Amino acid sequence: DLDDAEIGTLLDDARLDEAFAMARQLTERHPDYVPGLVTRANIEWEYGERQDSGADPLAHFRTCADARPGDDALQLAYIGFLLEAKRCDEALDRLIVLRRRADTPLLMTLQANALELLDRSSEASALYAQAHRSFGSGNPSFLNAYIRHLLKAGRWDEAARLAQDALQTDPDNQESWAYLATAWRLLDDPREQWLCDYEGLVTMLEVEPPPGYHAMDSFLAELEQTLHALHKARTEPVRQSLRGGSQTSGRLFGRPEQPIIEVEQALLRCIERRIAALPSDPTHPYLRRKQRSVSFSGSWSVKLWSSGSHVNHFHSEGWMSSAFYVSLPPTVRAAQSAASHAGHIQFGQPPVELGLELPPRRIIQPRVGHLALFPSYLWHGTVPFVDDAPRLTIAFDMLPKA
Repeated sequence: DLDDAEIGTLLDDARLDEAFAMARQLTERHPDYVPGLVTRANIEWEYGERQDSGADPLAHFRTCADARPGDDALQLAYIGFLLEAKRCDEALDRLIVLRRRADTPLLMTLQANALELLDRSSEASALYAQAHRSFGSGNPSFLNAYIRHLLKAGRWDEAARLAQDALQTDPDNQESWAYLATAWRLLDDPREQWLCDYEGLVTMLEVEPPPGYHAMDSFLAELEQTLHALHKARTEPVRQSLRGGSQTSGRLFGRPEQPIIEVEQALLRCIERRIAALPSDPTHPYLRRKQRSVSFSGSWSVKLWSSGSHVNHFHSEGWMSSAFYVSLPPTVRAAQSAASHAGHIQFGQPPVELGLELPPRRIIQPRVGHLALFPSYLWHGTVPFVDDAPRLTIAFDMLPKA
């Protein structure tokens, strides 16, 4: 466990060669330590040479899984990684083998998830229903997977009902609220507007420069240089929403670089002003939770390259989420006409794989030195852009803090 934690620290400090070496050493010395295999696979996926050499970042993980077919923890971890990487055929083959050995509702659900990702929805439907009979209505994680299937299958009333079941168990489950908002929209239920209020709950605010800086431009130049030095990955993390870009490792806020310390403080001041202006509503899942301030539950920087984007997603670990624009390509800064939304942030459009063909509810042009704030359960993503210059942001999730 300590070695695994140290590898994460090495990655955060951009000491990639040392992190690689230690991850390999950890998995060779302790081949039965499953978290170490996951760590190594993530490093090889995000920082490896596969784009240049054709190497498979999952090769070592697969070899270990093949060598220990009776290790359930290892098999489930590997299958989970396969599903995240959208290697669903291999995941499905392994799940069929596991279900022959000892069937469980979890394995049924994972197999249904794999079938759903392969667009074999009719086969997935029977498995979801079977697992639902075992799980009941008290497992929000399962219910959210089933709700996703029901939305795609056009069974919107059932999706709304199960989302409300999930929220009875976990009232702050951001995924369940995201799906319920979608179901209400599809059903023309006015509660979607009450829940999402894209004009009132989504905002773009100008951030004041930190003390000692007369203009934001000079500070952002220093911050940009600091952030670029932290972007070492060759591709996006396997479990994140970005496509065609890199994300910094670990938590950004808490790092020792002075520009990062100063931007955190400047952003917090802006956020607290925004919270003070929010109305109170004890019946609303977002407004009822507001406090005087926030704590950061996660923070990172994203660099999108040309043709890069964020697929539409929500943030499961937050209450309020964000995007702070450090630098923008010329094409994004110039995209002001209604016909061009290159690099814009959009809200309210479910992910394309649900097949719902719903347009965004609101699209906002980003501006350098500005901060977008919104409820974490809102679907949001970015429109791809084409430009030689990257799109550099800081993002973070927040939880209420008195």
